[in-house]
Amino acid sequence: MYGRILRQLRESKGRGQAEVARSVGISPAQLARLEANQRGLYVEDFVSIAEALGEKPGNLLANDLGEIGYLKPIIDRLATLSPEFLPRVSAIIEKIVLLTQNIQPGDKPRRKSPRAAQRKGRR
Repeated sequence: MYGRILRQLRESKGRGQAEVARSVGISPAQLARLEANQRGLYVEDFVSIAEALGEKPGNLLANDLGEIGYLKPIIDRLATLSPEFLPRVSAIIEKIVLLTQNIQPGDKPRRKSPRAAQRKGRR
């Protein structure tokens, strides 16, 4: 899981595998295996790679809000967007959410009635 997080961070920063690998003293092939979760990721490697990418390692780990640490690179990138792009980004995110809920654009999301929610809470 953490190899994927590092890959997403590296890609969001526009950095190549070879460049990052050399900066932390490992081969590009080794970094590729780490990012693909084909090799165990030691804490030292994780810290070195995260720091080489300009990120605090703790920011990439799960937090008290749940396991959303892997979204940090995306959130950081969105934070750099000009305000005029925010409506477009919002529309894209809405479509992604609909896809994950298996709802077609234009359909209204299915919501539970307040009564059903109350019944569920009593169990």
